[in-house]
Amino acid sequence: KTAYKTSYHDNSDYKKAIDKAKEAGIWTIGRIVVFNDEQFAKDNPKECIYNNGVNQEWPSAFSRKAWEYNVKLAVSAVEEMGFDEIQFDYVRFPEDTFFIERDGNGDFQNKYKEEKAQAIQNFCFYAADQIHKAGAYFSVDVFGECSNGYVTAYGQYWPAISMIVDAISSMPYVDHFGRDVDTWTDSYSTVYNWAVHAADAQKITPTPAIARTWLTCYSVPHWDPVIPCDSNF
Repeated sequence: KTAYKTSYHDNSDYKKAIDKAKEAGIWTIGRIVVFNDEQFAKDNPKECIYNNGVNQEWPSAFSRKAWEYNVKLAVSAVEEMGFDEIQFDYVRFPEDTFFIERDGNGDFQNKYKEEKAQAIQNFCFYAADQIHKAGAYFSVDVFGECSNGYVTAYGQYWPAISMIVDAISSMPYVDHFGRDVDTWTDSYSTVYNWAVHAADAQKITPTPAIARTWLTCYSVPHWDPVIPCDSNF
């Protein structure tokens, strides 16, 4: 309900724009923010992560209701709008999951006692099956960190996702991917080092997805020092 009330445009407006793009030969990708969804959270508080009894307004990736909602949304986007591809973003638990678990005050609604990476992978299996049946390709965005060969605290493990989706879009954003200023002032080395790990991660599964990377192409005004994008790339 809340999602419809906060929509900027009518579905017919989107359909006209997509049809125009497809007529021009443009590959159309529908991006859907999955688990970082405040509208779904407001309508379904019992499906959300809680910390110290407070609703984080972040639907849990363990929630089957959240799975079903997002996959139905994706299938509708393909069938009604005609997207060639659906791209899921925020396919993970929150960034502060490590601290919530460390402090022992969180409730992740883990009904089936799954590992976080297991839940993310099972969700991707479910989504891929339904989206492919609808006739579209399926891709997922991941943090740059998950190329490092370990399971991240927020549940992303590169090989577990890459073996399922058609394209994996990692985000080695130099303004927050590393741990010091050099990641921003020496952006080439930052992205190169990420790429080495990403290439290794792709070799773990015999059927990896196409790697289609997001790169930093923006200046960050709050970074110190500020490095304008056009002088650094």
